[in-house]
Parts: sequence; C-alpha cells; structure tokens
Amino acid sequence: MAESGASPSNPSRSSAPSYLVAGVLFYGFVGWLLDQWLGTRFLVAVGILAGGGLGTYMMIVQLRRQTEAADARDGSTSSNQTSSEESE
Repeated sequence: MAESGASPSNPSRSSAPSYLVAGVLFYGFVGWLLDQWLGTRFLVAVGILAGGGLGTYMMIVQLRRQTEAADARDGSTSSNQTSSEESE
C-alpha cells in the first residue's frame, strides 16, 4: 500500500480545509439544536457564521504550522549540506 507521506503529527495540506467544513457543520448543528430548544429561528445562521469564522482561523493556524515545519525541515537539510561541503 502506498503511503501519502502524512503522519498524524504532520497532516497533509489537504486536511486543513476540513477545519472549515467541520466548523460550519458542527456549529450550524449546535445552532439548530439551540433553535429547537429555545424556539428561535436565527441561531442556526449565527452558528454557521461562527463556525465559518472559527474554521477559517483554525485552517490558517494549521497551514502556518505546516509551512513553518516545512521551512525548518528544508533549512536543516540545506545547512547540513553546506556544513558537509565546508568540511571537505
């Protein structure tokens, strides 16, 4: 079986948008439940908007972490190559 190269500690970039989808679905559902319980009609919209905002924030945080990890990994690889070239 082929591996995608993504580990649980370093998920692929394609998993970042799932925060947005999950946020909208989860908070929209919570808003719908609160609407049913309280007899209102606006909390589902509030939940969807809040979920979209929080999901976007979490997606940006995840992408920033992945970018920093990739930069650190690339920086350590290039510095190792440079030090081995200098020792020759």
